[in-house]
Amino acid sequence: MTIEEFEQQRKRRLLQVFWLTEAILLIEVVHRLYAGAVLARELSAALFIAALLLSPVWLLAQRDALKVATRWLLIGLTLLVTALLWVFSGLSDEALLGYPCILVFAALMGLRRTFLWLTAFMLLNLLLIGLSNDLGLVQHQPMRSTIHSGALLAIILLLLASSVWLMIGDLTKLVQALRSENHRVHQSQQQIRQLINHDSLTQLPNRVLARERWEQAMQCCRPQEQWVALLFIDLDNFKQVNDNLGHHAGDKLLQSVASQLRSHLRGSDLVCRISGDEFLVLAEGFHQQTEVQQLAEKLLAAVATPVEFGHTTFSATCSIGIAIAPRDGTDFDALCQKADSAMYQAKHFGRNHWAFYDASLGADKTGTTR
Repeated sequence: MTIEEFEQQRKRRLLQVFWLTEAILLIEVVHRLYAGAVLARELSAALFIAALLLSPVWLLAQRDALKVATRWLLIGLTLLVTALLWVFSGLSDEALLGYPCILVFAALMGLRRTFLWLTAFMLLNLLLIGLSNDLGLVQHQPMRSTIHSGALLAIILLLLASSVWLMIGDLTKLVQALRSENHRVHQSQQQIRQLINHDSLTQLPNRVLARERWEQAMQCCRPQEQWVALLFIDLDNFKQVNDNLGHHAGDKLLQSVASQLRSHLRGSDLVCRISGDEFLVLAEGFHQQTEVQQLAEKLLAAVATPVEFGHTTFSATCSIGIAIAPRDGTDFDALCQKADSAMYQAKHFGRNHWAFYDASLGADKTGTTR
């Protein structure tokens, strides 16, 4: 439910309460005439005039002046109830039940300031009625319980219950709509985060998420003296795939490489796509260089897995540059640059190689699959 729909619902509820009030006033006009009580004709006339004075509520509501229409209805009913209290049985009159009915409707329609003013007026009026009786200025006789007074109380209570029931239903629908909207916002935030932190083609995390994981890994490796390895992976001759087979084949190759890398890594490792044909693997928990070397050789074999495209089967090779923290440093950007340098050294040795970063990048720091 939108705000506009909620406002239209409030308009319908206002008109429903208005027509219910008008019906009750007219029923009471007939009831008083039939009962033949004291001042029956005078009261019936007063109630009929009150019903006429409330008729502008319908016109205002049709013009979407909901606040003005609601205030007109509330103030008119308040004055009517007040007059009945003074004329008849005062604080023991059945009309007193109209006060809480009016306040409940004002609160449910969201008119807080009107609610406060009406509350203050009603409290003051009740105190004045009590004080007037104490001073002898007015003497209200206690109301005698009859079928007529019981019927009036039942009608007023029905009006109160109907107003509350209608508004509770509207508020429930609004809360459900807000919950639904909150769920959609939460899903949108997750989608935005997915777009910010992941590559759209391979669904792999990107450099932004890799940096976050790196900071976490640095906090874990220092106290335990474990190594965290950055493996910079670049596909060999990827441009030839795009040129010879088309970009669709290149995309399929990238997706296949992403899937193979993911399947050959541990659950704690992270593989990211950081640019066109470049991937970055973050793996932690190593204590020896040979362990990282074994991982690099496994990834070289994973990338070489054949890929089917139409009636063609082809495979790729890659070059891997490796930098290790904290041995080669702890700054993420600096280590990425060092791993990138090591990757170019691996390409220098004939591609389909891995190479550890070293100041001299000697041959003893490189290797290939067997």
